[in-house]
Amino acid sequence: MKKLIISTLFSVLCLSAWNVSAEDKPLDPAAGKRLYETYCFMCHDRGLSNAPRPAEKADWDKLLPLGEETLFKAVIDGPGHMYPKGISPVWSEWELRSMIRYMMDTVTDADSQKQANTASAADKERHLQLLHGRKLYEQTCFKCHDYGDLGAPKLGSLESWAGSKDKSMDALARSVIDGKNHMYAHGGSNSLSINEFKSMIEYMLSSLEKGWVSPQRECQ
Repeated sequence: MKKLIISTLFSVLCLSAWNVSAEDKPLDPAAGKRLYETYCFMCHDRGLSNAPRPAEKADWDKLLPLGEETLFKAVIDGPGHMYPKGISPVWSEWELRSMIRYMMDTVTDADSQKQANTASAADKERHLQLLHGRKLYEQTCFKCHDYGDLGAPKLGSLESWAGSKDKSMDALARSVIDGKNHMYAHGGSNSLSINEFKSMIEYMLSSLEKGWVSPQRECQ
Protein backbone atom coordinates (compact mmCIF):
# COMPACT_ATOMS: atom_id res chain seq x y z
CA MET A 1 0.00 0.00 0.00
CA LYS A 2 2.84 2.34 0.91
CA LYS A 3 4.54 1.64 -2.42
CA LEU A 4 1.29 2.39 -4.27
CA ILE A 5 0.91 5.75 -2.50
CA ILE A 6 4.53 6.69 -3.23
CA SER A 7 4.13 5.65 -6.87
CA THR A 8 0.94 7.69 -7.21
CA LEU A 9 2.52 10.77 -5.63
CA PHE A 10 5.53 10.44 -7.93
CA SER A 11 3.24 10.28 -10.98
CA VAL A 12 1.33 13.35 -9.85
CA LEU A 13 4.56 15.27 -9.26
CA CYS A 14 5.89 14.30 -12.69
CA LEU A 15 2.64 15.32 -14.36
CA SER A 16 2.66 18.64 -12.51
CA ALA A 17 6.25 19.30 -13.50
CA TRP A 18 5.36 18.40 -17.09
CA ASN A 19 2.54 20.94 -17.16
CA VAL A 20 4.47 23.70 -15.37
CA SER A 21 7.51 23.38 -17.63
CA ALA A 22 5.27 23.57 -20.70
CA GLU A 23 3.58 26.71 -19.40
CA ASP A 24 6.81 28.44 -18.39
CA LYS A 25 8.91 27.61 -21.44
CA PRO A 26 8.06 29.42 -24.70
CA LEU A 27 7.19 27.09 -27.55
CA ASP A 28 9.89 26.60 -30.16
CA PRO A 29 8.65 25.82 -33.70
CA ALA A 30 12.26 25.16 -34.76
CA ALA A 31 12.54 22.40 -32.15
CA GLY A 32 9.11 21.20 -33.24
CA LYS A 33 10.38 20.97 -36.81
CA ARG A 34 13.32 18.81 -35.74
CA LEU A 35 10.99 16.43 -33.91
CA TYR A 36 8.60 16.38 -36.85
CA GLU A 37 11.39 15.52 -39.29
CA THR A 38 12.56 12.73 -36.98
CA TYR A 39 9.22 11.02 -36.36
CA CYS A 40 6.04 12.54 -37.77
CA PHE A 41 7.07 13.05 -41.38
CA MET A 42 6.53 9.36 -42.16
CA CYS A 43 2.75 9.79 -42.13
CA HIS A 44 2.19 13.53 -42.36
CA ASP A 45 4.46 14.20 -45.34
CA ARG A 46 2.41 11.78 -47.44
CA GLY A 47 -0.95 12.42 -45.81
CA LEU A 48 -1.36 8.77 -44.84
CA SER A 49 -4.74 7.96 -43.27
CA ASN A 50 -5.78 11.61 -43.69
CA ALA A 51 -2.87 12.92 -41.63
CA PRO A 52 -2.74 16.68 -42.35
CA ARG A 53 0.31 17.58 -44.44
CA PRO A 54 2.48 20.58 -43.55
CA ALA A 55 1.89 23.70 -45.66
CA GLU A 56 -1.19 22.15 -47.30
CA LYS A 57 -3.94 24.65 -46.55
CA ALA A 58 -6.74 22.34 -47.72
CA ASP A 59 -5.69 19.72 -45.16
CA TRP A 60 -5.87 22.26 -42.34
CA ASP A 61 -8.95 24.28 -43.27
CA LYS A 62 -11.12 22.47 -40.72
CA LEU A 63 -8.37 21.99 -38.15
CA LEU A 64 -6.94 25.49 -37.68
CA PRO A 65 -10.26 26.98 -36.47
CA LEU A 66 -10.31 24.38 -33.67
CA GLY A 67 -7.36 26.09 -32.03
CA GLU A 68 -4.05 24.87 -30.71
CA GLU A 69 -5.41 23.58 -27.40
CA THR A 70 -7.98 21.32 -29.07
CA LEU A 71 -5.36 19.99 -31.48
CA PHE A 72 -2.99 19.28 -28.60
CA LYS A 73 -5.64 17.28 -26.74
CA ALA A 74 -6.41 15.36 -29.93
CA VAL A 75 -2.74 14.39 -30.30
CA ILE A 76 -2.66 13.25 -26.67
CA ASP A 77 -5.69 11.00 -27.23
CA GLY A 78 -4.67 9.85 -30.71
CA PRO A 79 -7.22 10.82 -33.38
CA GLY A 80 -8.12 8.45 -36.23
CA HIS A 81 -5.27 6.08 -37.02
CA MET A 82 -2.69 8.01 -35.00
CA TYR A 83 -1.36 6.50 -31.79
CA PRO A 84 -1.78 8.50 -28.57
CA LYS A 85 0.97 11.14 -28.37
CA GLY A 86 1.96 10.26 -31.92
CA ILE A 87 4.30 7.31 -31.70
CA SER A 88 6.35 8.42 -28.71
CA PRO A 89 4.83 8.30 -25.20
CA VAL A 90 8.02 9.87 -23.80
CA TRP A 91 7.54 13.23 -25.48
CA SER A 92 6.88 16.13 -23.14
CA GLU A 93 3.95 18.49 -23.44
CA TRP A 94 6.34 21.23 -24.57
CA GLU A 95 7.71 19.03 -27.35
CA LEU A 96 4.25 18.08 -28.59
CA ARG A 97 3.01 21.65 -28.46
CA SER A 98 6.13 22.93 -30.25
CA MET A 99 5.59 20.35 -32.97
CA ILE A 100 1.94 21.31 -33.39
CA ARG A 101 2.92 24.98 -33.50
CA TYR A 102 5.48 24.21 -36.20
CA MET A 103 2.91 22.39 -38.35
CA MET A 104 0.34 25.15 -37.91
CA ASP A 105 2.96 27.77 -38.80
CA THR A 106 3.80 25.99 -42.05
CA VAL A 107 0.23 26.58 -43.19
CA THR A 108 0.03 30.25 -42.22
CA ASP A 109 3.56 30.91 -43.53
CA ALA A 110 2.74 29.26 -46.86
CA ASP A 111 -0.45 31.31 -47.14
CA SER A 112 1.42 34.53 -46.33
CA GLN A 113 4.11 33.69 -48.88
CA LYS A 114 1.48 32.98 -51.52
CA GLN A 115 -0.14 36.36 -50.85
CA ALA A 116 3.26 38.05 -50.99
CA ASN A 117 4.07 36.34 -54.29
CA THR A 118 0.70 37.38 -55.71
CA ALA A 119 1.25 40.98 -54.61
CA SER A 120 4.79 40.92 -55.99
CA ALA A 121 3.58 39.60 -59.35
CA ALA A 122 0.88 42.30 -59.49
CA ASP A 123 3.43 45.01 -58.64
CA LYS A 124 5.77 43.74 -61.34
CA GLU A 125 2.98 43.68 -63.92
CA ARG A 126 1.96 47.24 -63.04
CA HIS A 127 5.57 48.41 -63.22
CA LEU A 128 5.94 46.93 -66.71
CA GLN A 129 2.66 48.52 -67.76
CA LEU A 130 3.85 51.93 -66.56
CA LEU A 131 7.16 51.57 -68.37
CA HIS A 132 5.30 50.68 -71.56
CA GLY A 133 2.95 53.63 -71.06
CA ARG A 134 5.87 55.98 -70.52
CA LYS A 135 7.57 54.76 -73.70
CA LEU A 136 4.41 55.35 -75.74
CA TYR A 137 3.87 58.75 -74.09
CA GLU A 138 7.38 59.90 -74.97
CA GLN A 139 6.86 58.81 -78.56
CA THR A 140 3.50 60.50 -79.15
CA CYS A 141 1.96 62.62 -76.38
CA PHE A 142 4.78 64.62 -74.83
CA LYS A 143 4.64 67.42 -77.41
CA CYS A 144 1.40 68.77 -75.94
CA HIS A 145 1.17 67.18 -72.48
CA ASP A 146 4.69 68.09 -71.36
CA TYR A 147 3.81 71.78 -71.54
CA GLY A 148 0.02 71.80 -71.21
CA ASP A 149 -0.37 73.23 -74.71
CA LEU A 150 -3.92 73.93 -75.94
CA GLY A 151 -5.43 72.88 -72.61
CA ALA A 152 -3.83 69.42 -72.55
CA PRO A 153 -3.48 68.26 -68.91
CA LYS A 154 0.20 68.63 -68.04
CA LEU A 155 2.22 65.63 -66.89
CA GLY A 156 2.71 65.68 -63.10
CA SER A 157 0.40 68.67 -62.52
CA LEU A 158 -2.46 68.00 -60.10
CA GLU A 159 -4.03 71.35 -60.91
CA SER A 160 -4.00 70.60 -64.61
CA TRP A 161 -5.67 67.20 -64.06
CA ALA A 162 -8.27 68.41 -61.56
CA GLY A 163 -11.18 67.88 -63.93
CA SER A 164 -10.02 64.53 -65.30
CA LYS A 165 -8.14 62.45 -62.72
CA ASP A 166 -11.28 61.15 -60.97
CA LYS A 167 -12.91 59.88 -64.16
CA SER A 168 -12.88 56.16 -64.93
CA MET A 169 -10.17 54.71 -67.13
CA ASP A 170 -12.76 53.81 -69.77
CA ALA A 171 -14.05 57.39 -69.83
CA LEU A 172 -10.55 58.83 -70.19
CA ALA A 173 -9.65 56.35 -72.92
CA ARG A 174 -12.88 57.18 -74.76
CA SER A 175 -11.94 60.88 -74.69
CA VAL A 176 -8.66 60.04 -76.39
CA ILE A 177 -10.32 57.78 -78.97
CA ASP A 178 -13.01 60.34 -79.82
CA GLY A 179 -10.77 63.40 -79.52
CA LYS A 180 -11.40 66.23 -77.07
CA ASN A 181 -11.10 70.00 -77.41
CA HIS A 182 -7.97 70.57 -79.52
CA MET A 183 -6.83 66.94 -79.36
CA TYR A 184 -7.26 64.90 -82.51
CA ALA A 185 -9.13 61.59 -82.42
CA HIS A 186 -6.81 58.80 -81.26
CA GLY A 187 -4.48 61.53 -80.02
CA GLY A 188 -3.31 61.92 -83.60
CA SER A 189 -1.99 58.34 -83.66
CA ASN A 190 -4.37 55.90 -85.33
CA SER A 191 -1.95 52.98 -84.99
CA LEU A 192 -2.35 52.64 -81.20
CA SER A 193 -4.89 50.31 -79.58
CA ILE A 194 -7.23 51.30 -76.76
CA ASN A 195 -5.14 49.23 -74.31
CA GLU A 196 -2.03 51.16 -75.34
CA PHE A 197 -3.87 54.42 -74.73
CA LYS A 198 -4.88 53.10 -71.32
CA SER A 199 -1.23 52.32 -70.53
CA MET A 200 -0.30 55.89 -71.41
CA ILE A 201 -3.12 57.31 -69.31
CA GLU A 202 -2.12 55.07 -66.39
CA TYR A 203 1.43 56.39 -66.65
CA MET A 204 0.21 59.99 -66.72
CA LEU A 205 -2.07 59.43 -63.71
CA SER A 206 0.79 57.78 -61.81
CA SER A 207 2.90 60.87 -62.45
CA LEU A 208 0.46 62.77 -60.23
CA GLU A 209 1.19 60.44 -57.30
CA LYS A 210 4.95 60.26 -57.78
CA GLY A 211 5.67 63.71 -59.16
CA TRP A 212 7.16 62.26 -62.34
CA VAL A 213 8.03 64.52 -65.24
CA SER A 214 9.00 63.65 -68.77
CA PRO A 215 12.70 63.65 -69.77
CA GLN A 216 11.83 66.27 -72.40
CA ARG A 217 10.67 68.72 -69.70
CA GLU A 218 13.63 67.91 -67.45
CA CYS A 219 15.93 69.12 -70.21
CA GLN A 220 14.27 72.55 -70.50
